[in-house]
Amino acid sequence: MIDRPVTLPTPLNVLVSKSLSLCELMLPVCDVFYPFAAIYENGRVGCIFNDETQGQRRESQLIEQLQWRIIDTTTDTNSYSVLVYAAAVNTQDSKTLDAIAIAIATATSNHEERLILYPYYKVDDKVVISPPIDTVTR
Repeated sequence: MIDRPVTLPTPLNVLVSKSLSLCELMLPVCDVFYPFAAIYENGRVGCIFNDETQGQRRESQLIEQLQWRIIDTTTDTNSYSVLVYAAAVNTQDSKTLDAIAIAIATATSNHEERLILYPYYKVDDKVVISPPIDTVTR
């Protein structure tokens, strides 16, 4: 399932690292976390959350709203972004693992998109994040 290490440009490494750190803080105190996005532009990192004044929505709607906010924010820029949400991974032996899904995108010339899954488990009050599963989604 994991066929090679994940290599990313430095700005995306920063975004993924900060996103995983935030998830490690949130997951011990809640079962799942609220989807969020982060953008790296000109050396600065910004976080994007959904507008909660629009009533309750399904997680898929929240993710779609974040995708549109990323597009609106990064159009005509040289930036990097990540969209982070809870996921589940089904293993070959029919087990389901909780995972952190990180959809990454670059607004640079190659417009690469990837989905990286970080399975995790809880031990006592700590979250242990496993090595990533990398997919190219183009």
